[in-house]
Amino acid sequence: MTYRWMVAAVLLVLMLPARADDDPQEAAAYAKCPGAAAFVRLHPKPSPPDIADVAARLPDLRIELLRMQSRDQEVRNGDWSQEGIRRMMQVDAEHLPRIRKIVAEHGFPTAELVGRDGVDAAWLLVQHADADPAFQEQMLSAITPRVQRGEISRHAFILLTDRVLAGQGKPQRYGSQLLAQEGRWVPKPIEAPGSEVDQRRAAMGDMPLADYICMATQMLPPPPP
Repeated sequence: MTYRWMVAAVLLVLMLPARADDDPQEAAAYAKCPGAAAFVRLHPKPSPPDIADVAARLPDLRIELLRMQSRDQEVRNGDWSQEGIRRMMQVDAEHLPRIRKIVAEHGFPTAELVGRDGVDAAWLLVQHADADPAFQEQMLSAITPRVQRGEISRHAFILLTDRVLAGQGKPQRYGSQLLAQEGRWVPKPIEAPGSEVDQRRAAMGDMPLADYICMATQMLPPPPP
């Protein structure tokens, strides 16, 4: 059986450089993916300013978004049983009306409103709003200018771009959306694969696709065939 469940939510965190005091699981994954480790050594991600230096104007909304993010990640724990997948889909279905309402009231949240971690949480909820692909496409258009201004990471843009394209049945551009086949992660169809996909990824400051898949495999092993 082929499981078509994407792992992009996990990979948002994977792209951070591993250090001795980082998450041991992440550091162990880099140890098994030397290409990825070499990439982050050569392309360290700048440390963002302290979250505390942005006082969220809507602290209650920030807390709500962070709680939703935590619940989102709790059910994405590598449990590929039917019950595990059911829980994942149920949580996504429960979150979708709320994130749509938040966007309707405030637009896609800004750091000024909910802090930088609140923005990341909002992005994650949009990333998993697969039941409403039109909403995801709308949010991709909304965040694109903010990516260009450095307010949202290019990696987040890559993930949502590919998510929208894959949801529309189109080839993705960066290969970030994966599915499990015969016990391994493989990318969904990619526009002009081969060397061109790595050129596109490099232009966005991201590691080669093979290293990305290696990290995905280490951090979230695919379901067995």
